[in-house]
Amino acid sequence: MADTPTSSAPIVWASTTADIDALHQQLGSETANRRALEDQLAASEEDLLGLQAPDVSGVIRKLEVLWEQQLHGMDQASGWKLQILDDLRRHTTA
Repeated sequence: MADTPTSSAPIVWASTTADIDALHQQLGSETANRRALEDQLAASEEDLLGLQAPDVSGVIRKLEVLWEQQLHGMDQASGWKLQILDDLRRHTTA
């Protein structure tokens, strides 16, 4: 049970990330309510950014949300952002 959140902040974080993940899945298969789903996703991501990250993986998740549209460019800044995320991921698994 070590993965079970023990305070309200981790519970809120887990709930918000679960909502975001579910909305991403719905966007992948749903076309009729796409605009409403995108609005819900944007609101959930904004909520996530306002929460305290529970660990370094949470910080990575926040950076991915912030930089989502900037990670796939061919410019130098996009490459640096990807490198920062890779560095952080490597240090969380070490």
